[in-house]
Amino acid sequence: MKRFISTTMLWLTLGSGGAWAQATETPPRPPTNITLEQALELLATNSPWATAERARVAVTEADRVTAGLLPNPSLSYSSQILATGVNTGSAITHQFTVEQPLLLFGQRGAKRALADRSVAAEQARVKASLAERALSVREAFASLLASQEELRVLEEMSQDLGRVEKVVKGRAAAGDSSRYDVERIEVESRTMEVEVMNARANVDDASGKLAGLLGIPDWNPHAEGTLRSSGAVPPLETLWETSRHQRPSLVAARERQEVARGGLTVARRESLPIPSIAAGLLFTRHEKSTLGYVGVGLPLPLFDRNQGAISRASAEVDAESRAMDAELAEANAELSRAHAVLLKRTEALARLEKDVVERLPTVRRMAEDAYREGRGGILELLDAFRSLKDMRVLHLQQSEAVKQAEAAVLFAAGLDSLPTAP
Repeated sequence: MKRFISTTMLWLTLGSGGAWAQATETPPRPPTNITLEQALELLATNSPWATAERARVAVTEADRVTAGLLPNPSLSYSSQILATGVNTGSAITHQFTVEQPLLLFGQRGAKRALADRSVAAEQARVKASLAERALSVREAFASLLASQEELRVLEEMSQDLGRVEKVVKGRAAAGDSSRYDVERIEVESRTMEVEVMNARANVDDASGKLAGLLGIPDWNPHAEGTLRSSGAVPPLETLWETSRHQRPSLVAARERQEVARGGLTVARRESLPIPSIAAGLLFTRHEKSTLGYVGVGLPLPLFDRNQGAISRASAEVDAESRAMDAELAEANAELSRAHAVLLKRTEALARLEKDVVERLPTVRRMAEDAYREGRGGILELLDAFRSLKDMRVLHLQQSEAVKQAEAAVLFAAGLDSLPTAP
């Protein structure tokens, strides 16, 4: 018996362990190297935050069940007992009545329509919330790309500076340069190494922020893509026309308006009297008779005609209309600002690339040749390297600013749509 119990406990333990392992099985890890499109897809499909937001829709959908229900019938009982006097019928009567309210004036249909509008409004709110998170993902992805490129540039500059350091030390060994040149180039090389270390930390920080936005712990994504501009900027009028119809926040505001109008319709329907039909049986004792009866009831709306609910619903309609006007004005101003910023940042990037970036290789080559030929000192050479580094980093920062401005325009114009989640 003890052996049987021990064997049974062992199997139960193994079975529960297997079930626990299945219950705690983690989803597959996303790839380390991801594109912006993959990051947005992860946000839409695998992000715990997006899943939690969509779960709120199910809460609103439960109102559809309530809206489709009929009012419950009521059952009542009363009894009459002869206390004193002459018995003219029966000394004891028992009365059972069933009463059913009748929704004859469209109250049920109005409630169902309001429930459908509420679900649509909640879905629109979720889309607007996801659009804001998608903007943050786009900005984080651009920052990660820029940090990765800056690290690559600094590592290249560090390698180039190391090569120049060997040249300076070789000249010092041959007696063609002073010890100061060696000390100066070594200090510059060590400073560059510190900048590379900080750049690696910046990459880790940007990678962690992107992983945090997507809700994936212990993941260090590497962004794949380019910081190049997406192309010509559409006219502001075209973007605004798109924004008025597609921007998620404006769609959500219009849905809230519909909910307010639906609430007013329900309040007006509920102000109408709800008739009821009643049927029952009357039993008498001693004489032992049974009577059936049918009745109709209608409340008289003399005092309460649902004025409070109608007044409140009317105020909500007016408030949502004013909120819609405010949303339109704010969206228009935000789009105008984002469009103007994008145009100016794009113009600044084009000017930087044309007037500065194209000249950097020539300036660097001239500085190195002048130092080798003895026409320039170590300070001129290091100054050329620092200028080259600063200009390349500035170019990356300007490219990142353009990508951030593009993301803001996409969001403001309602063009930042996410993949459909299952």
